Amino acid sequence: MDLKTWEQRKWADLIDISTDMVDPRDVEFSELPHVGPGNIEAFSGQLLDNVNTVEKDHLISGKFHFYKGNIIYGKINPQLAKYIWADFEGLSSADTYVLTTKSANILNQGFIFYLLQTRNFYKYSVSVSMRTGMPKINRSELDAYSFLCPQSPEQIKIVQTIKILDDLIAANEYNLKNALNIRGRLNLHLLT
Repeated sequence: MDLKTWEQRKWADLIDISTDMVDPRDVEFSELPHVGPGNIEAFSGQLLDNVNTVEKDHLISGKFHFYKGNIIYGKINPQLAKYIWADFEGLSSADTYVLTTKSANILNQGFIFYLLQTRNFYKYSVSVSMRTGMPKINRSELDAYSFLCPQSPEQIKIVQTIKILDDLIAANEYNLKNALNIRGRLNLHLLT
C-alpha cells in the first residue's frame, strides 16, 4: 500500500447523503424493516435483534427510504459510532443519514463503511457535534470532512481484506458464545 498515491478528497464530492424521505404510512412500506440508531450496536457496524417492521413500529413521520448496499449512519450522538452497511431494503429514522457513493468508479461503497470506522473520522465527527443540547453531526459538517482516498482497485482490495477479517472475527465470536453456553449447561448439569 503506497500512501503517496492516495489523494485528499472531500466528502461532498464523493458521498451522497440521501434526501429520499417517504411517508411510512404508505402501505408499500409497511412490511419493510425500520432502522434507527437504537437498532444499531455502537462501534460494531452490526444491527441489533430489535428491528421491527414499519407497520409494527406505528410510524407516522417521514423516514428515509434505503436500499441494499446503502450505509446507514446515526447522526445523533456520533460518539456512539452507529453505522451499518445494509444488506436489505427498508426505512431509516430521521436521526440517521443514508449514504451512498456518487460514483462507484471513484469511491467504493464498502470504503465509505470502513471510512466511518477510522479514528480520524471518529475524532472529527465527535469534535464537530459537541455543541449545546444533543450532540449531532449535520450535513454541512459531513460535507466539509476530507480524507485520504486511494484509487478504486486499491479501495476494493482494502474492503475485501477488512471484510474477510470482520467475518472471521464474527465467526470466532459466535463459536466462543456457543462454547460458553455449552460450558454453562455442563456446569449446571454437574451441580445438579
